[in-house]
Amino acid sequence: MKNKDLEKKYDEIFKNDSSKFFTCNVFKESFSIVEMIDDWSNLEVLDLGCGTGNLASMVSQAGAKKVVGIDYSKEAIKIAKEKFTIENLEFRKCDYKDVKEKFDVILLQGVLEHFDSPFDELKEIINNNLKEDGIIIASSPSFLNPRGYVWMTLQLLFDVPMSLTDLHFLCPFNFEEFCYENDLTLEMKSIFQDWGSGRTMIRDFDKRLRNALRDKGMDNSKVDNLLKWLNKSMTYFTRSNYSGAMVVYKIKRKN
Repeated sequence: MKNKDLEKKYDEIFKNDSSKFFTCNVFKESFSIVEMIDDWSNLEVLDLGCGTGNLASMVSQAGAKKVVGIDYSKEAIKIAKEKFTIENLEFRKCDYKDVKEKFDVILLQGVLEHFDSPFDELKEIINNNLKEDGIIIASSPSFLNPRGYVWMTLQLLFDVPMSLTDLHFLCPFNFEEFCYENDLTLEMKSIFQDWGSGRTMIRDFDKRLRNALRDKGMDNSKVDNLLKWLNKSMTYFTRSNYSGAMVVYKIKRKN
């Protein structure tokens, strides 16, 4: 599957209430992104893969000089334009390659894992659309937690897809390698610890595991046994800044 193949899927998702599709509290993720910048005033911002515009509107109200939200889903952009009419906020249905301006900050909330070649395309975005002293803020699911260990075992060993839209499975070490190779600085913080190793993980797997195994034509009758084991074992897992189910990354060029 390629990124272009997901366009119709996302049009369908946004047309039929996207809140039923996304697992996590997207507002908390957006708020964590906004917190990565102390002062948004006078900044020109590109929200790449803006969806229905919630993050873009938060940044515009946080004081940004200009915010451009882009998405290739016509349904998402239609909703965004209907929801938000803010003077310093603009929405466009387009591909990022069609954007010619350079920005102080570029946001990619849950976007990179859907690209065909995430880090090649991120490098292209940095070279073409980021000002010299600009900042990239990206968030992606991470799998350095019990949820991830189960997910990656099924995905990599048994080819059981756990997501209908993720093309790649990115972790902090992927971003560390990219930044090291390209002379970039990296800050990160993980969020959704309970989704990575807690009750939220159990609730998520209670549905997701059964469905994934069923769709693959595999026996899902023993899911309860695994969930009981995970429920007992999760109190022994030591959480860290890497272990949340989602990680927010702040990337800059070195001075």
